Amino acid sequence: VSSLRGPVTASGPSQLSSRFVDAEPEAPGRPGLWLGACAAFVATLATATCKLSLKPQRRRLTSAAEGKSTGTWTRPPVLVVNLDKSKERWQQCTEEFAKQNVQAERFPATLGKALTEEERMEQATFGARYFCTAGMIGCFMSHLRMWRKVVDEDIPAVVVLEDDVVLYPDFEKKLKVLMEDLPQDWDVCLLGAVGCINQEQEALNMKSYGLLTGGGRPSPGKSRTISEHLFVPYRPAGTHAYLVSRKGAEFLKNQCPKARYHVDLTAWSLTDLKLYCAKDFLATQRFDETDTTVSKGGAPLTKRFLRWAWSIGGFAEMARKAGCENLTWAWKTAVFALPVPFSRSHRRIIVEAGPSSSLWVLMMLACIPLKSLKPAGFAFAYLGTIIFTIRWLAGTQKPLPILSLASLSAACFLAPARLGLPW
Repeated sequence: VSSLRGPVTASGPSQLSSRFVDAEPEAPGRPGLWLGACAAFVATLATATCKLSLKPQRRRLTSAAEGKSTGTWTRPPVLVVNLDKSKERWQQCTEEFAKQNVQAERFPATLGKALTEEERMEQATFGARYFCTAGMIGCFMSHLRMWRKVVDEDIPAVVVLEDDVVLYPDFEKKLKVLMEDLPQDWDVCLLGAVGCINQEQEALNMKSYGLLTGGGRPSPGKSRTISEHLFVPYRPAGTHAYLVSRKGAEFLKNQCPKARYHVDLTAWSLTDLKLYCAKDFLATQRFDETDTTVSKGGAPLTKRFLRWAWSIGGFAEMARKAGCENLTWAWKTAVFALPVPFSRSHRRIIVEAGPSSSLWVLMMLACIPLKSLKPAGFAFAYLGTIIFTIRWLAGTQKPLPILSLASLSAACFLAPARLGLPW
C-alpha cells in the first residue's frame, strides 16, 4: 500500500505497471496485491475515459464556435469595420475578398469627428476626450459596438476585419484548422498582429515596448508556443484581423465600456482575457502612409535629422521586427494628443511615435558634446512622462516603471556632484 502513495499523474498504464514491478513482491492472496490490481484497473479506466472525452469536447467547442451541431464545418460570420465615407476602402475589401470567395458583411464604423459633445461625454473617458484623437475614439467605439452586437445577437464567434486588411492565401482553410486547435477557454485569437509577437521569447530590446505601454503577457512556459498553430504573444497590437467568441466579446464590452485609448493597446492588455495568436498569420494590413484613421494626414512636421536619430536609436529596427512594413506609417502613429488651451474647436497637437522617441535619443546624445549627465536626467524625466501618460490612458499604469525612471533621472542630476565627477 505504501508503494501506491504519491501524487496521481497523467501517466499511462505502462508507468503504473512499472511501479508495481519495482515494489516488493507479495505473496498470493495478500491484501497488497489485491489493492495494487484494483488501483491499476482504476487508473487504466480513468486514463481511457479521459482520452475518450477530450476529442468530443474539442468537437463541441468547434461546433459551438461555428454555430451548428453537425460534423460539417461552417465559417463564422465575417464583419468588416468600415466608415460610411470610406467607399474606396470598401471597394478594395470586396475585391480582396473576391479573390478567395470570402463572403463578408460590412459593419458601419463610428466617425469620431461626428460625435457631439454629449456623446463624447457618454462614450469616452475623461482622458480620451482630452488626450486622444477623434479617430482613436471612433476606432475604439467601432469595436466596442461590434462586441455588443456579438453579445446581443448571441453569435458564437465572429471574424472581425478592418477595411485595410489584406488576406493571405487559403484564408478559410487556415481558419478552419486554427479553430479546431483553439483551447476550450479561448476569448480572442489574433489572425494577424504587430508589436511584440515573437513565437518563442521576446528579445530584451523589444520588451521595451511592453515597458512603454504596459500590459505584457507572461509566457506559458519556456516557449510562447502552445500548439502547432497557436502561441501567446507578449504584447501584441493591431485590430485589423481577429476572431472573437461570444464569451470574449462579453468580457471585452464589460471591461471596456468606454473609449479610452487605442483599442488594441487597451483590450489586448487585459490580463484575464484568454488571448491567443495564430503562428501562421491569416491576414495583414496595408501600411499606407497617408491613409490612417487614428492619426493625422500629411507629412510629419519634424526634419530629416529626427528620422536619423530614430534610426540610430534602434527604434526603426524595432519597428521592422514588430511587423511594421512601412516605417513612415510607424513614425506617424499617434501616441496621444495634447489639447490646445482655450480652443473652442477642441484642437489637438498630435504627439507622434517617431518624433517623440527621436527627441529622447537626441537628449541622450547631448550628453557627449556637453560632457554632462544632466541631459540624460531630462531624457529620463521626459520618458517617464510619456510612459505615465500612455499607461494612464490605456489603463495599464503601475508605479514601479515610473519610480525607476524618476530615480534614474535624479541620479543623473545628483550623482556627478556627489561623486566629484567632471560631468
